[in-house]
Amino acid sequence: MNLRSILCISSLALSSGVLQTIAFADGPQLATLDRLQAAYRSEMLAQVRYAAYAAKADEDGYKQVANLFRAVARSEQIMYTNFYDAIKEIGGTPADVVTDPPPVGTTKENLEKSSSKTEFDQFDADFTIYAKSARAEGNKTAAKVFDYARAVELQSFRLLSLADKNLENMRGNPRGYYLCGVTGFISPNMESANCSSPDWERVR
Repeated sequence: MNLRSILCISSLALSSGVLQTIAFADGPQLATLDRLQAAYRSEMLAQVRYAAYAAKADEDGYKQVANLFRAVARSEQIMYTNFYDAIKEIGGTPADVVTDPPPVGTTKENLEKSSSKTEFDQFDADFTIYAKSARAEGNKTAAKVFDYARAVELQSFRLLSLADKNLENMRGNPRGYYLCGVTGFISPNMESANCSSPDWERVR
């Protein structure tokens, strides 16, 4: 069975919600590689989308929301870099990703779309399974970056959901957000940035 066939089988399993560990003799850790590629593509597209949402929030006068979207965009960039490195570590080549301009609604619509619990729950379930599978294969780096992504997506979901509920209070006096440069974890303050001090950065 060639690589194209294996990747097609894996993609069908993912799209149908049937997540299985697929191992064949003609390539190491191919299921994990396919999942890393999918996560890399997803995070790269998300980075472009959140950057566009930040520009729209600035235009709409929601400066604090714009800061949050910029922080999430930077977080996505850190995550896709982690996935890129994990792909390279197991001998893969990160796939080319075409990043066309994303559709952008009002700031309220963009927040509602970004804080979808259904979408978050799917991310959480997928990354939990991917990390467990990678760990069982002995791929510590892949397991680690999936664990990082799961924690980061949870925090981003919380912050975006809170912003959606308090949109009209987020126009003036914008503040920055702190990010861990290793994981992409976002925090409203440095004390809870969940990162060693040399690795945090501020986005505003």
